[in-house]
Amino acid sequence: MKITILLAGGVALAAARPAAAQTPACCAITAIEARTGVVSAKVSATNQVFQFRVTDARTLGLLRVGSAVYANFSTKQVSLDGRSPCCAITAGPSAAPVTRAPAPIAPPPPAPAAAGVAGAAIPVNLVNTLPVLSYGPPQPRTALRDRVTSRLETKAVSSVVAGRNVSASVMHLRGLKAVEQAELPDGAKRLLEMLVRRTPKDQSDNYIVNVQQARDWIAAHPVPAGVKPTEPHEKKCGNWYDSWDCATEAVSDEWQRTFDHAVNEWNDATKTLSEVWQTTAACFTERTLSLSQIPVQFAITPSFSVNLSQSGARGSATGTVSGSAGLGIPMQANFTAQLEVFYIPCLPFAIRPKALSGDGVITVSEELTASVTASGSFDKSFTIPPTGGPVIPIQVIPIVIGGVPVSELDVSAYIEGNIRVRAEGKADAQFKLTNSNPTRFNFFCNGHGCSADRRAASAPPVTTSESAQIQGKVTVEPAVYTALQLDFNYEALSARVGPQPYLRGTASGCASGTATQPGGGAASTAENHALTADLDWGIKLRAEALSFRKVLGDPSITSLLDPQHLWFRDIAPGGSNALVALVESPAQAAVGAPVSHKIRMPSCYPYTERVQYQVSWSGNATPAPNPRCSWLAGGGVCKAEPAQDLVITLTWTAAGAQTLTVAPVGDAHDRTFAPAPKPTVVSVVVQ
Repeated sequence: MKITILLAGGVALAAARPAAAQTPACCAITAIEARTGVVSAKVSATNQVFQFRVTDARTLGLLRVGSAVYANFSTKQVSLDGRSPCCAITAGPSAAPVTRAPAPIAPPPPAPAAAGVAGAAIPVNLVNTLPVLSYGPPQPRTALRDRVTSRLETKAVSSVVAGRNVSASVMHLRGLKAVEQAELPDGAKRLLEMLVRRTPKDQSDNYIVNVQQARDWIAAHPVPAGVKPTEPHEKKCGNWYDSWDCATEAVSDEWQRTFDHAVNEWNDATKTLSEVWQTTAACFTERTLSLSQIPVQFAITPSFSVNLSQSGARGSATGTVSGSAGLGIPMQANFTAQLEVFYIPCLPFAIRPKALSGDGVITVSEELTASVTASGSFDKSFTIPPTGGPVIPIQVIPIVIGGVPVSELDVSAYIEGNIRVRAEGKADAQFKLTNSNPTRFNFFCNGHGCSADRRAASAPPVTTSESAQIQGKVTVEPAVYTALQLDFNYEALSARVGPQPYLRGTASGCASGTATQPGGGAASTAENHALTADLDWGIKLRAEALSFRKVLGDPSITSLLDPQHLWFRDIAPGGSNALVALVESPAQAAVGAPVSHKIRMPSCYPYTERVQYQVSWSGNATPAPNPRCSWLAGGGVCKAEPAQDLVITLTWTAAGAQTLTVAPVGDAHDRTFAPAPKPTVVSVVVQ
């Protein structure tokens, strides 16, 4: 996405003039309240004052103090062009005055000379009324910008403003050397050099300059020769102030002394300029222009495929493997972004970036597929995406100040990560797992770095499975960071924010021979097999600020959901009987005599975490205490390692045919066996 910014004060945008036969405008604007949209005006013939409200931000940005307007006090309407009404009168005269041509305005008196230079007086309203920051229609982008390699670039930036195509020549200056090389009026260059030198180390020293506006402003407001930067006594790198050269230099006492020197120089310069230009020191104070509610909306479906072919003993691979792993990442963003820039009223031709922030929802889905044939052992990580860059361009939004486009906001998706694939034994696997998760959060990024907060709990992922055929075990773990990326002023300040999920899909298959039970006892099965799949999932929120692709400060990483088991499925046709408990029990027992029963999982059971068994019996049996079991009347719950015997002891008090029923229901990894395995039922004749 691209955003274009318009700077105020450099290019005069006059109100539309009526045709020659049209009645002259009656009134002129005297004040503009940018925050509320309330505009004050006076009737030229009577000096009566009234107010009207402008609800359209772009129209408000085109208005200037002194602009002519048309008023109809009978209908309580104001027109900017004398043809169609635009705004409602909210306060003012109750009767329409006589419309007359305005009296000519006398030019202002010349400013007093200072150091041999005279400058035009700065009206008070310029100090107190800030220009409106707005944006133009988003424009699609399919190609990435070339990487920034130059300190100085001049570009023509265009946008549609109030229904008209507007363009301006804008200079992007990156650091002190860029200002020194720029073809700008001498006065403007000296002031910008002083500003760059006094920029705090945790803020951007990149400036956006409207070239024509700088020429017009300095021609009307000359800068005395004595207002200029001076070099500090010591320099450590090419230009100490220049972030392009010194970004990696450690902060030192020498740097602090140099910075303090630049701050004092600027303070002295503002005192001189205040006198020359007949204004106040407040006119040279940096203000913040904010643009909120920038819509950032898109939906993309990138996908990647990794060729798994590898053989021989390479790294952790001791056998052969072939096939592919695929990862699809459908991504939807529904955000409103906010841009903040620094602006000095008495230098209206230049701005510099301050902060980027946003609030909204990103929904990231992951579609994980695997088709693997392996023999032996295989463990390898593959980079995502396997080819090309991690940035997917989407849109560009023009940014406008006072009706003049000056820069752009690029919107893109950023994807980076890897897929780890492991296989054990003889594996022939095909499976697919998917999940989808919307995450709502807000973020704020500036020269210090980024901070981000979750605004609402992440919704539970939706998972499905498709056909799977596995002999052995195959695990596929993608670790992918998918983010929304905003780049202002060609990477001068970038924000990258998004969910960083953890996803592990494991598919296991096994087939084993006959299982026998010693002592003539009953067993649940003579052959066992398993075909299962499960999914573990967790998510973190990662946010980072960048300048020319270098991370500023430390990334902000917040845990949204700790890693946890998400989903399990028995995918064998008819069910995996390796999920059915083996129970060894004597065929006969005596009344009042304790009888021991052994419980364990079959050899093809694929997991190692403790299994939870639901145990019940018939008759009035009394169970012996067991630290692994919690007993109730007629049954209880036991937890034990799947490959070890769980021994429970029962004593029946009455003769007859009795039963013992055991059903595995889940394990300590939070798997819940689904569909539920068939319970194992053994019979015991009590004599």
